[in-house]
Amino acid sequence: MTVDYHKQTQVWYHPELHKRGHYSMNAKYYGVDVSKDHLDVACDGRVERIENKKSAIRTFIRKMPCGSIVGMEATNTYHQEMADLCFTAGMRVYVVNPRVTRHYREVRSLRGHTDRLDALTISNFVERESDNLRAYEPLSVDQRRLRILIKRRCKLVSVKVQFIQSMREVKEVARELKAVVERMDKLIKKIETLIDMHLTDNQNRARIAGIVGVGQVVSAALTADLESGSFRSADAFVAFYGLDPRPNDSGRSKGRRRLSKQGQRLGRTLLFNAAMSAVTSKVWSYAYKACLDRGLTKIQSLIVIARKIARTAWSIYAHGTAFDPTRLSCA
Repeated sequence: MTVDYHKQTQVWYHPELHKRGHYSMNAKYYGVDVSKDHLDVACDGRVERIENKKSAIRTFIRKMPCGSIVGMEATNTYHQEMADLCFTAGMRVYVVNPRVTRHYREVRSLRGHTDRLDALTISNFVERESDNLRAYEPLSVDQRRLRILIKRRCKLVSVKVQFIQSMREVKEVARELKAVVERMDKLIKKIETLIDMHLTDNQNRARIAGIVGVGQVVSAALTADLESGSFRSADAFVAFYGLDPRPNDSGRSKGRRRLSKQGQRLGRTLLFNAAMSAVTSKVWSYAYKACLDRGLTKIQSLIVIARKIARTAWSIYAHGTAFDPTRLSCA
């Protein structure tokens, strides 16, 4: 087995453990409840609290059997240190949607909600459901930086819109409001420049940006996700954003289809915005009108277009092709 040094996290990395899905005979299931300052780690019904610092995590990992299975809830950034260090130590890591573990906790009828109980719940969850979960793979430094820039840009735009709406009726501060908005616009523009610098000469981004309705920010987000994930099909990429329809049938009853929304919310929002822009063009207007003629609402029709854009982006990336409007289906 080849052992490499993982420069990003400065620990030894066993790639064959991940390649073969290796599990040690002594492997155990760990559940980690994550917060900014500390981690509650559960295993075999016992819970230990450690600091959420690299040195403390490394010390704890040395006591964990090689090939163990570790689960934790997704946070903004607080889970990344633990997830990366466990991964590079040769363990299988699962970063789970908090909504999933919350429902799992309700199914188990736990009478309370504490950090300790959450850690035990996650440990129990990954022990029973790990075969059905997608294993965590850390992003490279550049990929992580690009995603952060995209998120911060979108957050800043949202704050700007909320700020304008909340201050609109206060006429006395109109001049000051204009000055603040101008400063925010400059900051947004600077972040967009940084995003472009990260993707300089990136042919995938250039081809995806050729999709009518897909602007520079959406193309950057789609490129970042496609290059950092392994999507075997367009359906998998659509599901990554939670744009896949969720059935609701029972017996002869056919319930209303709704989006699963079990995916990346930011990308889903960006694709919906791209769809709103796309349907104003001749390229996408036929598909949009076809959806309306089938009896779908405007929102439902826009979701269909957003899903088509995601499928188109995946196809362009997977096959190295350019956007071809003639291949769009109106069905």
